[in-house]
Amino acid sequence: MHLDPPLVHLYGRLAAHAAELPPATPGDLDEERRRSNATMLLIAPPHDPSLLVEEHRVPVEGGAITVRLTRPKGLAEPAPLLVFLHGGGWYKGDLDAGEVECGPLASLVPCAVASVDYRLAPEHPYPLPLEDCLAAYLWLLDHAGELGIDPRRVALGGASAGANLTAALCLLLRDRGLPLPIFQQLDAPALDLTPEGNDADGGLGGLTSAEVLRYAAYYLGADGDPRDPYVSPLHAPDLSGLPPAALVISEHDPLRAHGERYLARLHEAGVAAAAVRVLAHPHGGWIAPGTVTFTLVHEMRAGLLRRAFAGTLIAPVSG
Repeated sequence: MHLDPPLVHLYGRLAAHAAELPPATPGDLDEERRRSNATMLLIAPPHDPSLLVEEHRVPVEGGAITVRLTRPKGLAEPAPLLVFLHGGGWYKGDLDAGEVECGPLASLVPCAVASVDYRLAPEHPYPLPLEDCLAAYLWLLDHAGELGIDPRRVALGGASAGANLTAALCLLLRDRGLPLPIFQQLDAPALDLTPEGNDADGGLGGLTSAEVLRYAAYYLGADGDPRDPYVSPLHAPDLSGLPPAALVISEHDPLRAHGERYLARLHEAGVAAAAVRVLAHPHGGWIAPGTVTFTLVHEMRAGLLRRAFAGTLIAPVSG
């Protein structure tokens, strides 16, 4: 298996770091979460002082969640907005880890970015994480004026489990007749939670099929149906009427086929969509700095968002 050489070096360093930690307690999800989030922060870039950050509490069923709003200083208002949903297998991940996955999009586009700290499984199984994302999205639209956001220029994106929630939220918004985003960005999306939905394992440092099934079980809980379209968007009978989409998938990823199959389904439904397969990378490997791919993927995502916000994502056909 060919992996980008800087990633091999990075995974070696992370493995050495993990070996220095005390043995993990089997089944302790809070400990898994702490270790996973801390590992993500090891590859986090330094804080960018040109960014303004504020946090808001958003009411949801049974409580409230946090939405972190980040924007470059001096960004003209009303600003375009990317609503970003972090990954982590629906059971881990937080706002800080999500910033690593989202990357420097706020500065590169430039735009405002709203990261959603949705509640995690298995304590909060489906549909609560999805309903949290819906509540945050609608709250941002309802408060667009006071937040300095342009409600006509809102995109939705996410990574891995967050990309699953992104695709599912677009379906949910369409089906409920609610305002859709103008664009959806799906990074390493998990779109089929049935046991037969995955490719071969990702290899060194990568996500495995066994992990996908474990995480899906957390998300589904005791009563969830993996063929529910809001759980597995690939099982939606109709994908028409969805926003234009861009998918980034990895060569060595058990979820690779999810994105490729979803692209075909979107095209069959008449939805404008494109996908890029990143070679020599495992699941979401492009978030790691020190590779050409890191720059390539972030610049591509920023360019697509810039075009979507400007209304020029799809070039007109002459004649």
